[in-house]
Amino acid sequence: MGEHFQPPMKHEGNENPFGHLWKMFDQFLDERPLKKMMETLDEYFQQTFSQVYIPIDVHETKDEYTIIAHLPNVKRNQIELQFIDDHLQLIVHHHESIESLDDQGHVYQKRQTQQHISRMIPLPYPVSEKDVKASFQNGKLVIRLPQKRKYIEIE
Repeated sequence: MGEHFQPPMKHEGNENPFGHLWKMFDQFLDERPLKKMMETLDEYFQQTFSQVYIPIDVHETKDEYTIIAHLPNVKRNQIELQFIDDHLQLIVHHHESIESLDDQGHVYQKRQTQQHISRMIPLPYPVSEKDVKASFQNGKLVIRLPQKRKYIEIE
């Protein structure tokens, strides 16, 4: 049995027997239309499953209860506040439209995305909607509520 078996011949510089197959597969994936499709799918899944979070800070003094939402790169017209019972709902709307033009000025790619990010903020006590004040400046949304809690001084 040993005299008929011959081990496969190794070619110098080719340690991986599937190297040529992998090279062909890589070349197939590098083709422009397929590569563009794969990049688009990657981008879609990255945007769809990425966690979006609106960070907030809460400060309480004797006079007011302050909520600060950090919204970098957001414009005032993208922000919506809704007063719902004992909660404030903060919604950020994002709409983006991108067009790619060729040398002659013809559109060969147009992409639009819309995203709505929201955060429900529980209020510490019942507040009238007219008592809630909000201002936006330098990427910070500041929401002010009058202090309704009564603190008792301890002697």
